[in-house]
Amino acid sequence: MRHRTLSLLILSSSGLSAQDYLGNDPLWLVGSICAVPAPCIANDFYNYYTVGDSVIENVTWTKVAREGVVTYMWQASPPVGPGCQGMNPYGPDFYGVWLIRQEGRSLRIWIDDVDQLLYDFDLTLGQTIPLTWNNWSTDITVIAVDSVLIGMEMRARFELGNSWAQYLIEGVGSSNGLFEPISNFFDCGYGLDCFGLGTESYYPTNWTGGCLVTMGLNDSMVSEEITVAPNPATDRVRITGIQAGDQITLHDGIGRVVLRTRSNSVNMDLDVSDLSTGVYTLAIGGRRQRLVVAR
Repeated sequence: MRHRTLSLLILSSSGLSAQDYLGNDPLWLVGSICAVPAPCIANDFYNYYTVGDSVIENVTWTKVAREGVVTYMWQASPPVGPGCQGMNPYGPDFYGVWLIRQEGRSLRIWIDDVDQLLYDFDLTLGQTIPLTWNNWSTDITVIAVDSVLIGMEMRARFELGNSWAQYLIEGVGSSNGLFEPISNFFDCGYGLDCFGLGTESYYPTNWTGGCLVTMGLNDSMVSEEITVAPNPATDRVRITGIQAGDQITLHDGIGRVVLRTRSNSVNMDLDVSDLSTGVYTLAIGGRRQRLVVAR
């Protein structure tokens, strides 16, 4: 994790009024990699989207549903373990609905019949972020503040120190997702691949066709295959089939994030000399590629 300070803070928490976080049909696309258990790895791509309102104790909550597709990857020699193969789509009934609402510059969640804090975006440089429903760490701090354009609005983006999630993005969630844990979650890794409003995508990059995943086949997911060479690798690998600015994440055999960076061109060399021998999963947007490190 980079530790840096921006001398020019574009956004001051005390000077911002809350924007409408849940209007204009927000859409999240999240990718997760989990050991189920290792060496069977589950790659899950799913959307969160709003599906109306619900009133509880005279308070209006926005309902959020999830649907997507999970595929399995066997990270060892054959034979493939039982159940570790195939692609399984699931609909919104599988997970039910979450209930969230905006309160000022925060998002709250109704769960276990309790109104709980999900995100507080009223933050300043150097502040420790509060404990929330999806954050259990007491030492995650804001190390830089800048802004991103979401629709027609500038939203604050808070870079985090001592955190598995690199950013909090105002009204969006974290760079891990919407409900996904900010703290380390043992044998799973998460990433917010896309956030948009309606059919337009805005963060972290613009996707062709917005952020909607249809049975795991978003246009920008299948537009070009990732090539990784050499594979197996010893010290460095060259990645092709990417775009400048793509987020690149490397997960180990049980799904933990061991490297996160951004590409600076359509071909990028990645230093893997510090990694242990083993099988890794390279994640770029909605695409996945197996990488073997051997010495």
